[in-house]
This record gives sequence, structure tokens and C-alpha cells, in this order.
Amino acid sequence: MSEIKYIQSELDMHIYSELKKTAEKEGISIKEAIREAVLEWVREKSGFNKDDPFFKMHTFRASKDLSEKHDEIYED
Repeated sequence: MSEIKYIQSELDMHIYSELKKTAEKEGISIKEAIREAVLEWVREKSGFNKDDPFFKMHTFRASKDLSEKHDEIYED
């Protein structure tokens, strides 16, 4: 499993409101929307090969109740 770094930041309320509205429209969490935005920014600014498979990875989306229904879903 890869390591994860948790970060914290602040946003202007107008930007946050637009982020929240757009994420809801796309059916994703704010956390996932921020991850996608950061990945896109890194792709654009890093100078790395944009065709590198690392930059083509997709984030995992799960229903909001996955943790509640985990045992039911993955029961043998």
C-alpha cells in the first residue's frame, strides 16, 4: 500500500461554495474533487511525461454507504 500524506488548507468561501456545488453536480466528494484538481495541476506544471501511466491513474469512487454495507457486500 502506498503512503498517504494528509494536508490541510483554506479556501475563500466563494471558491469553496463553487467547489462544493461542482463536486455535487459531478457526484463526487469535495475530497475527490480536490485530488483530481491537484493531479491535473501536477500534470500541467511538473514537466514530467504526461503519457506516464502514473498520471493516467483513476481515483476510486464508492457509494457513501460502502463502509456500512461492507460485510454484506463482501460476505462469502
